[in-house]
Amino acid sequence: MHRFRIRAGFAALAVVLLATGCKWNGIGDPAIQSTTRAARNWLVTQQKADGGFEVGGFAGFETPDAILALAEDAQQQVAWNSDQARAAVAAVKVGGKSALDWADDFADGTINAGQAAKLIVLVAEPLGYSVKTFNPQNDATQRNLISTVDAAALPNGSYGAFNATLYAALARYLVTGTVPANTLAYIRAGQQASGGWDFANDPTMSDADTDTTSLVMQVLVAAKVARTDTDLVQAVQYLANQQRATGAFPSFGTDDPNSTATAITAITAIGENAARSCWRDRAVPALRGHAYTSPITWLRGQAGPDGHIKSQNDAFPPVNTFATTQSVEALRRGWLPVAALPLSACP
Repeated sequence: MHRFRIRAGFAALAVVLLATGCKWNGIGDPAIQSTTRAARNWLVTQQKADGGFEVGGFAGFETPDAILALAEDAQQQVAWNSDQARAAVAAVKVGGKSALDWADDFADGTINAGQAAKLIVLVAEPLGYSVKTFNPQNDATQRNLISTVDAAALPNGSYGAFNATLYAALARYLVTGTVPANTLAYIRAGQQASGGWDFANDPTMSDADTDTTSLVMQVLVAAKVARTDTDLVQAVQYLANQQRATGAFPSFGTDDPNSTATAITAITAIGENAARSCWRDRAVPALRGHAYTSPITWLRGQAGPDGHIKSQNDAFPPVNTFATTQSVEALRRGWLPVAALPLSACP
């Protein structure tokens, strides 16, 4: 278990430092706790009869993040506690079924490498389940999640779709402590001239996006690259140039809670505090002295009266849970990012 110490300061944000990973964390902030508790209370109203949270109807899209959001909100201390995480998820039921039942049934079916990797990163590892004998129901069927991931590995380092490759890289890090060298090389090769990555890992395009770039940054940190690594430096510069005056990060030209949440997580991964401008000013010195609005503040401001985090995608009913769950993960930051660079000082 990691050891933590608390560094005083910043009335607006409880500044908690993970001594071994140097990770900024929102667990000690009462305002953040209030937002995430309201979000959690809304989330439980969206649970389906199978125990899952697939409101949008895309199997495996929402529930892994919903599981982690429930686990995040349940943490009572800075050090991650798998027992608290597992108990919190198991306690939320519809008709006797929890999201753990959903996860077991989903894993027992035909899942691809990306789906198995997300179960490792968002469910099995944070809740303390075996990735080789995943079986939350303790029934007759077990699933070797990491074997499912490994079976999809291609010679070029890919695991299929680029998002699946990124989650596979994080899963491999959590299970083995390393990111495969050919996977890291494959990811690096997709960086665009802007410093970002797109959904297809195509370096010839100019359509990089915040969500993909933020996930790549987390993989680079998990791969133990140096803070001065050129690809990482350029990715941080890309992120700094994407942030809007509101504090948010956009998706398709609109301030977006999911993009903002993934950016907060990526900023945390590089050892920076998203609540202050230091990370941006270091990345793009020309922005030093410009007004800065915290993306954390913006994200909290998207909470609706019912607790859910509002999104432009709410215009397409039914309202899915994804903006809310990723926001809880980013506000709390107890589990994600799974690796972080040492903390950078911020005067």
